[in-house]
Amino acid sequence: MIDQPPSLITFPANHLGRDFITGDIHGHFDVLERLLEKLSFNETTDRFFATGDIIDRGPYSDQVISWLTKPWFNSVRGNHEQMIIDVMIDKGDPTRHARNGGYWFYQLPSKQQHEITDHLQALPFAIELELLTGEKIGIIHAEPPGLETGLSWQQSIECLSASNPTIQAKARTQALYSRSHIASGHKQIVRGIAQIYVGHTTIQEIMTLGNVTYLDTGCSFLDGKLSALDPHTNIAASCTTVSAP
Repeated sequence: MIDQPPSLITFPANHLGRDFITGDIHGHFDVLERLLEKLSFNETTDRFFATGDIIDRGPYSDQVISWLTKPWFNSVRGNHEQMIIDVMIDKGDPTRHARNGGYWFYQLPSKQQHEITDHLQALPFAIELELLTGEKIGIIHAEPPGLETGLSWQQSIECLSASNPTIQAKARTQALYSRSHIASGHKQIVRGIAQIYVGHTTIQEIMTLGNVTYLDTGCSFLDGKLSALDPHTNIAASCTTVSAP
């Protein structure tokens, strides 16, 4: 089993329905179902995109394949997906993964573990989506590589599949794990893309720095919520992790 993920998957404009982008789901597919109902989501015409970390911590992580095989559901790879992949290719730490919400994975039969890993390996590091205006937006889990040095979106994507292993490893680590941009509070604009949507860092409300929008509103915590945004209208909706009695 060798991990050779696509750096980027592109999607044309949706002329039939709406698009939504959500923050980290973390196995709370029950909350996602409530959010889809709230959005009056149409599985025939609408599309749904996630910022990665769709598994771990929540109670329904083992349903991940049923979501990834829905034609309207798409996600980039997050660090939690990467932790499973690393374990399965003998480069990871199962104890660390289990401690970070991945214990469910090690309760599964070996065949199911391999099936899940196969689907996670197909997830790209980034998604590029065309809007009806012709503008393009990007989705990546943590932050685009080289953001702090002024790399364009296109240059960031190139680093993710660079032939130089040092450049590639650094870029992938930044895409999956980094919080340097939000920690610095910088508002620089990433060139070559209208807007970038990320998760990874938990915030109370959706926020934007420059043209990077943070969507992870803490679905993995009991006092958190799952938020989704329509990139065409910038209208957002959310559902709390714990439903009201």
